[in-house]
Amino acid sequence: MFANNLLNGFYSPAYPNINLWNGPGYPVLIAPFLFFKFPFIALKLLNPILLYFSLIISYKTFSIYSSKKSSFFYTILLGLYFPIFEMIPLILTESLAWFLISLVCFLFIKIYKQKTFSWKLTFLSAFSIAYLAMTKVIFGYVILLMLFVSIFMFLLPIFRSSAKKSTLIFLISFVFCLPWLLYTYSLTNKPFYWTNSGSMSLYTMSSPYANELGDWTNSKILQLNPNHKVFMDSISKLKPLEKDEAYKTAAIENIKSHPKKYLSNWIANVGRLLFSYPYSNKEQNIKSYFTIIPNMFVIVIIVLTFAVSIVHYKKFPEGLILLFLFILIYLFGSTLVSAYRRMFYITMPFWFFFISYVFNNIISFKIRQD
Repeated sequence: MFANNLLNGFYSPAYPNINLWNGPGYPVLIAPFLFFKFPFIALKLLNPILLYFSLIISYKTFSIYSSKKSSFFYTILLGLYFPIFEMIPLILTESLAWFLISLVCFLFIKIYKQKTFSWKLTFLSAFSIAYLAMTKVIFGYVILLMLFVSIFMFLLPIFRSSAKKSTLIFLISFVFCLPWLLYTYSLTNKPFYWTNSGSMSLYTMSSPYANELGDWTNSKILQLNPNHKVFMDSISKLKPLEKDEAYKTAAIENIKSHPKKYLSNWIANVGRLLFSYPYSNKEQNIKSYFTIIPNMFVIVIIVLTFAVSIVHYKKFPEGLILLFLFILIYLFGSTLVSAYRRMFYITMPFWFFFISYVFNNIISFKIRQD
């Protein structure tokens, strides 16, 4: 729909019937396919192509700090992370986001590895981060927070040289996002307005009812739910911008009135993000193991390598530390609203690089021969 809108000279309908549910990153990518009237199967085939090239980029990232043999091994492991395969037949943003995170990791590590400053790599990195924000709008908020983190780093002499690079990268990436923010401002008259989808997600996440765990559900199901019917009826005739504000107001009121329940929902939300469990009214079945089994191993290894990284933090390159904060802010922000497992999937290129760095540069295994 959004790609077709672009081909017709607009993105969102005019005020007051705005629709800013998604950022323009993915619609821009698929719009040429629709323009040349490619069949939908072409859009689906774009997903494995993006995943394939992300593996090539990840291999190059692994190679910066690891041997070719080790880099190939971790690239194969990343390619065998089968939960992402469920995204291949779907016309969704995950494969593009996976590719962009792979690219951001490579460019960031490359920038901090080389001693000379490169405007080319800086602009490419900033553009990749901005395009990621246009694809997954939550990264727009991550950009702003990372900009504050980078500025704060100037206060620490040990990170001052790193702060110059990261401040410039995130400042330029924010500038690249300005056309979108100016466009949304022209529609809403609200500054720094990224999307009108987050408020509904925050509302479902803030549900104070005992039989609900904060997982997202659509407006039609909410309308039929006795817990939400009165509220949904009260906003049914509101325009999109008014609904957005109503959802936010109701969510904040729920959180203030029931902070313990929100905390409980947040804990359940972390479970859904990492393991796709638990859900309020969704029957669990054997398909849950599709996510639980691989992520069980990934999460355990991440926790172990993170523990090692705390002890040996001085051995970590500055670029990797900043990427770690970048991904961590994104994941934490995702847990504040109703989260899906696919929000965690897209961070795998970073986590496999993080793990590979620890096992190749900090931890070593030796076989004793008695």
